[in-house]
Amino acid sequence: METIIFIYTIVFWILFYILQGMHDVNIVQEVKLLRRHIDDKINNNLEAEIVKKELGWKFWGGLEKTLVKVACSLVVYLFAGDLYFAFLCLLLSVSLRWLVHDMTVAIGLGKGLSHIGPDFIWTDRMLKKMQKKGINQYVVKLTFNLLLVGLTVVHLYA
Repeated sequence: METIIFIYTIVFWILFYILQGMHDVNIVQEVKLLRRHIDDKINNNLEAEIVKKELGWKFWGGLEKTLVKVACSLVVYLFAGDLYFAFLCLLLSVSLRWLVHDMTVAIGLGKGLSHIGPDFIWTDRMLKKMQKKGINQYVVKLTFNLLLVGLTVVHLYA
């Protein structure tokens, strides 16, 4: 049963984050479209307010996604009866978001896989610093995912 739940969890979160990434791509494209029709002076004056609003919707969206992750992990726990397994599934949902969502946004915006998000997001700042030292962001993100998959497989089959 746990194997089916584990596979379902991975597939569910990958699909969820592709959809979420495409949602964010459309928001970014809408903002770019609107900013193209506003002169540079107004754009510069609006920059701080736009960042503040983006941080606001990211905060509330983060709470919304946290609620979904916790609820899904609770359902995993109720079906499997294994708190550690449910916790690993929760961590994997976070780690998959970092990988799949960011990859979807980069590809959706046509920026390629070297694209890293804005500086006002702390994880993106960290990834940019690592990139300057020659560490690819997807190596970091994939490492977390593989580690969590490995821990889960060991837990389920050891």
